[in-house]
This record gives sequence, C-alpha cells and structure tokens, in this order.
Amino acid sequence: MPPLLEASNVSRQFLGVTALDRVSLTLQAGEIHALVGENGAGKSTLIGILSGVVTPDNGRILFQGAQVRIDSPHDARKLGIITVHQEPTLFPTLSVAENMAFADGLPTTTWGRVDWKRVRESARRATDLVDASIDVRASAERLSIAERHLVQLATAMANEPRLLILDEPTSSLSGAESERLFDRLQELRQHGAAILYVSHRQPDIFRLADRITVLRDGQRVWHGVTGNIDRSSLVEAMVGRERAPLFGSRTISAETPAGATPLLKTVGFTDARGRFTDVDLVVHPREVVGLYGLTGSGRTEWAQVVAGLRKRSKGKLEVNGQEIVISSPREAIAAGIAYLPEDRLHQGILPNLSVRQNTVLANLRQMVRWCLVRGSAEKAATDDIRDELQIKMEDPRQPIAQLSGGNQQKVVLGRWLLTQPKVFLLDEPTRGIDIASKAEIHQLIRQLANSGCAVILISSDLPEVMDHTDRVVVFRDGKAIKSYPARETSALAIGDTAIPSGDDDQGHRRQPRTRRRTPWALASEGGLSVAIVLLGLLLAWTNGQFLTGDNLLQVLSNASVLSVMGIGSAVVILAGGIDISVGSLLGLSAGVAGLILGLPGPAWLTIPLAIVMALATGFAGGCLNATLSLLGRIHPIVVTLGTMTLFRGLLQLLTGGRALTNIPPAFESLVTGRLLGVEGAIVIMALVATLTGCWLQHTKSGRSLYAIGSSRTAARVVGLSRWRLWLLAFGAGGLCAGLAGLMELAQTGTMQTRLGMGYELRAIAAAVVGGVAITGGRGTVIGVLLGAILLALVQNALVFWQVGVEQNGLVMGLLLLAAVVLQRLVRTRIS
Repeated sequence: MPPLLEASNVSRQFLGVTALDRVSLTLQAGEIHALVGENGAGKSTLIGILSGVVTPDNGRILFQGAQVRIDSPHDARKLGIITVHQEPTLFPTLSVAENMAFADGLPTTTWGRVDWKRVRESARRATDLVDASIDVRASAERLSIAERHLVQLATAMANEPRLLILDEPTSSLSGAESERLFDRLQELRQHGAAILYVSHRQPDIFRLADRITVLRDGQRVWHGVTGNIDRSSLVEAMVGRERAPLFGSRTISAETPAGATPLLKTVGFTDARGRFTDVDLVVHPREVVGLYGLTGSGRTEWAQVVAGLRKRSKGKLEVNGQEIVISSPREAIAAGIAYLPEDRLHQGILPNLSVRQNTVLANLRQMVRWCLVRGSAEKAATDDIRDELQIKMEDPRQPIAQLSGGNQQKVVLGRWLLTQPKVFLLDEPTRGIDIASKAEIHQLIRQLANSGCAVILISSDLPEVMDHTDRVVVFRDGKAIKSYPARETSALAIGDTAIPSGDDDQGHRRQPRTRRRTPWALASEGGLSVAIVLLGLLLAWTNGQFLTGDNLLQVLSNASVLSVMGIGSAVVILAGGIDISVGSLLGLSAGVAGLILGLPGPAWLTIPLAIVMALATGFAGGCLNATLSLLGRIHPIVVTLGTMTLFRGLLQLLTGGRALTNIPPAFESLVTGRLLGVEGAIVIMALVATLTGCWLQHTKSGRSLYAIGSSRTAARVVGLSRWRLWLLAFGAGGLCAGLAGLMELAQTGTMQTRLGMGYELRAIAAAVVGGVAITGGRGTVIGVLLGAILLALVQNALVFWQVGVEQNGLVMGLLLLAAVVLQRLVRTRIS
C-alpha cells in the first residue's frame, strides 16, 4: 500500500536564499509524524508547499501514489489536506460560526440562501469536539489567541481530514486543553488520518509521534522511528550542537531584600468587563512571578489592565509604593511598565515596517531632536539590541516580517528594554519559537530580575512556569486562587488548582467565554437614526412645512440617486476596495443613454436599448477598474483616479462637449412618475436596497465579499478567489453607477457633460457615514440608506434655512461631523 503522501526532493528559494534544499517526507495513513527544527529550518516553507500556499521550485508530490499539483489551499482541501497554522487566520468581522463554515463552504438551501441554522449547528458540534466553550455567534475579533486556535482546530477536525497538518497546535493552549486535543488526535489516527505534527515541545513529540523528521538550515538531517532517538540527540540534530549549553537546572533568582517595597501591587483589581474580579497580587524587585491558568481564566486580561490596554472598574494599582491610575499604554510606559503581548503577529510587531523601526518604536521620543528623528540614534539603539539579544537578521532595514518568530520576539523584547522599565509583563513570550531562542529568552528573564526588575511571566506551559519563576500564581474563573513557591510545589498541585471543580455535568467546562456585543451594524444604524430624528425634529420646529407628506417624499426622492450610488460604493468597500471613478462613470453611462435616446426610432426600442447600454457601460467600467488593479497589483484608489479622468474624457468625446436635451418624456416618467403615490425613483431605490441587502447577507457570493474584505489572508487559505470577487464587487458598483446615471438623466431631463462630478465623494460619504468600515468587511445596506437620507436631509435643511450657497460646505461639514460623533457615541455606549 503506497504512502498517503510522499514529497520527494522538494526545494524552494526566496530572493536567492534557499529555504528548502531537496527535502523528502513520507506520511503514512494512521500515523502521527513529527516535523521539528529551529525557527528558520524550513518547516513553515514545507508546510506552505503541502497546504498550497507556497509553490516549490522543483521536486514532486505524490498523494496515494498519484502525482499531484497543489497550487492553492483549495487544491489541498480537495485532496483532504487541512492545515492549522501557527498564527490563526480568521475573518475578524465575521462570526465564529461563519468562519468555521467558510472552511468547507457555506451551506445553502435549495433557493441559494445561506442556511444559517445549519451554519450555527455545525459550528456548535465542531467546538464540542475540542470541548471549547465559545459562543459561535460572537464576532471572531472578540476571541483570544487561544480561542482562535481552538476554533481552527475544531474546524479542521469537523471536516474529517485525510491529512491534518498542525503547526504548533498547543502553543497557546493550557494543559487541560492540550490533553483534550491529544485525545482527538488519537481518534483521528484510529480512523486512518495522517497527522503532520509540528512543535517545539519535546514532551508532546515523544508522547504522540510514531516517526520524526528533523530539518536544519533547509535540509533533512534526520528521520526515523521515535523510539530510535532520545531527547538530547534530537536537540543536537535540530541545533547542530550539544544540549548542555541550551538547558540548565531550575533558575534561581537572587534573594529579595527583607521588607522591600513591592514594585507592583494590585488590590481588589477588577476588570470593567468582568473577565477577572478582586485580584490581589504583589511582585517584588528581583522576583519572577508566573501566572498560570486555563484559557480565559483572566491572567492575560489582568496584565492588559495593568498595561493600560483594558479598563478596570475598581481596585488599586501601586508601582514602587506609589498608587497610580493607568488608562492608556502611554501612561503605563511612563510608569515604567512594559507589556509584551500574547499575540505577537497582531499586537507585537508592525510587519510592514523594518526591524529598526520596530525596535525603537516605544522609545522614539528619546531619539528626536528639533522635531526630527536622529537616524544615528536609531541605528545605535538597534545595533545594541541586536548584539545584546543575538538577533539574526540580514539588515536592520529589512521588514521584520522576514525574520523567524524567535527573532521577531527578541525584537519586541528589545523594544521594551530600551524604555528601561521597572516592571515586565511577558505574555507567552516563548510561544511558537525554537529551543535555542526559548533558552535565550529564559536567560534574559532571569537577567532582568537580577538587575532589579519585577517580572511577570504568563504561560500555558506549566514546566516553563515552574522552572523559570520564583512563585506561581494560579488564576481560575477570573480570580487569583493561590500562590505557590515554584521550588516547593508540584505540577499536580498547580494543575488541580487551575482546573475548575464545578458541579455541572462536565466539570471542567465553563459557559461560553466570548460574550456577544451589540453588532457594529445595529449600533451604527442606531446612531444614524438618532441623528436623523433629531435633525428632523429641529427642521419641523423651524419650518412647519417639513413634516408634510410631499416634503418627506421629496427628501426620499432627493436621496434616491445618492442611495443607489452609495450602495454601489459600499459593495466595493466591503470587498476591501474603493472606487473614486463612479461619478465619472455615472456621467458616461448617462451620456451613452442620452445619445441612444436621441436616435430616431420608436420609444419602445430606444428606451430599453438605452437602459441596457447604460447599465452595460457602468458594469464594464467597474470591471475594468478591478482588472487594472489586479493585473497591475496597484491600489484601486490609484487606478480609479486615472479612470475617473478617462471616463470623463470619453464622455466629452461622445457628446462633443454639448448638452443632450431631447430626452423622451416616456423615459423620464419611469423615474419621475408615481406608483401608488410614490415616485419611481423611490421605488427603484427600495428595490436596489432590498435586492442588494438580500444578496450580501444571505448568499454565498455576498458573504464571500464580506470575507475577502475582512481578511485577504484568510480568504486565500479557504480558497476564495480575489479575482472573481473583485470583478463581482466592482462590476456591481459600476452597475449601480450606470443605474444612478439613468435616474439622474430622467430626473433632470438633460445630459450635461458635468453630470456626476463630485458624486464619487458623496457616494463614499454615504457609505462610510452609514457604518461601512473603510477597511472593508463590515457594513449594511440599511446603514447606507440611512447615511444617504441623512445627507439629503442636511441638504433639505440648508434650503429651509436659506443658507447661502457659499456656506453650504461649512454647514454640511459641521452637521456631518456631529452625526459621525453621535454615531460613535451611541455605538460605544451600546458596546
């Protein structure tokens, strides 16, 4: 029987640097195979090749004896290869349940609607596989990094993979959570799945793995049965030197002087959101205190409050005997508190900046002279940190994202060393880094303590906490339960204290930790509604004609074109793009329609032809914008800035710069005529809003637009095509611009070459004021409608109040700012 997967002589280079050099790997069905090596050894590259993220330069891959090409994550998933990456890739603006459903495709009904009931039920069943107490309706951005790992692990196992690739799966999990994971892995193994297990944790490797492959410097240096190698030999194979220099006995700090004033003290500390309550904790100079507990026990949240990242509701904080109040990270830094976050990728480093910029970030003020940053000071500080922490890099000017995880962590540590803190809060400082880097960080922790600092080490790795701290404080259910001397206690005692002993039928399980917030959309729409009502009441008070039925319908009519334009812009923004050419595209579409309407022929022929051609012009223009941006890899704002001028020039060319006035009355009546007393423009606006809202909220393609706008990385992992989705989004935006051009042409009865000028900014304003996040992935059609109505209402108010044209911009800007501030206040209050 052939192996499930066989990779032969696989190589890959990046910018001339060899990441993998003729590496071979064989995986059998029903086995757990460990892949180990230091950071930079080539593990991530090999994982990327097997999961379709990275394309090999040469070599071949066989799956069940047949040669295959894995060019994308979608190809890997079709083969049954599922990867759980070290850094979780989720869509932050989508719910947990929707994130999990995207991994295997959103389930739909026979009518093509997303089956939300199945989505939630499947997610709950999946989280039960790993005993994760997570509210699947909550937004993924509310999850801790450990909860994100659990979500991805649950998703992978629920899809019954043939090959499961796990990259540091326990790096953020507690001991109990890791044990539950190991049980599930054994079940998968018994069902014939192969598991490629990547980890730096040797106890896990020797407990789980049937075979081990060791990589070093991009080459396979050892492979074989687990029983044929011991731990010392494995470390030597990984690092190329003996184990002794990397490990020592339990570290011991210098004695804390009797009666010394605590460097850090919290009394009755309580989180404003209830994640921990009444925490009393004291840390002295030259002391390392470990915080241990299950995920969600409150240890990380306690550190974040001390560091000014979260708000407290009550309690007292003292630093070096002085009571202080910290409400921001800047105040924490000024007080001598440094916080190294658990989530290195999203909260620790700025991936697009250089190593030097990341290193000096927290100490930048000390390097400024005459309002200019001194490059020599930056260079000197970075060089000192590189030498002190032995950071491996090609050049301090290279992006930090190019460094290994261990070296990235050293840079973040070095950043805080430059601030010369009194208190160090280290949250999972060795998560996902290799053995050598881990040993160096442990040594640095002890050096910090011996220099007089107070160090708090938060870790899910119990041996790490016991071996490298003086005291261990156990957190459970948001409380600091007990403090143990690290050298005088056992892992069993600490573990028993950390695990809840409730009387429920599952004992260790808690209620869902992720609490749902009022959705962004509801809060945003609530703020807009309040602004509209207040402005409406003010207008009614100053002008008795405002609340008449005719005037209110006129306000809606005035908002109709802007609403359609705003909805089109919102679709593009939701997908992570932006289109500032829609005003010119509106004019071009209207120009095409106007020319056709002026042709000799019966109205029953020219009117439908004009409508079809205007819509086709808008759609083609939108697709052109997407194509140019994707082909040239240019930001769409640059592309659409160019096509804005192009479309306006085409309009001038088509019309010869003259106005088109011979618009048939039958065409105008389609928009200005009334249906059951309601103007056609309002009916069109309602239809566009209803259809677009249903499409975005309840179809696969609509939800995919939200997904790719939320995270391109996560979209690529689940196989969403940016090409297809951007063509769809920009095409829809162009279609709305074409429709808006027809409406504007019918309402004005004439085609001016300046038609649509300025509409692009008003359309984007309607979308953004309506709650659409300019970064993408968040917003609703209802919000856009409210935003457009607010803008139309403001314009109506200016007419009522007889404000001069020259003052319109000032008044409009002030009112818009007031509306946005009110919207923000309402959203903050509800959340």
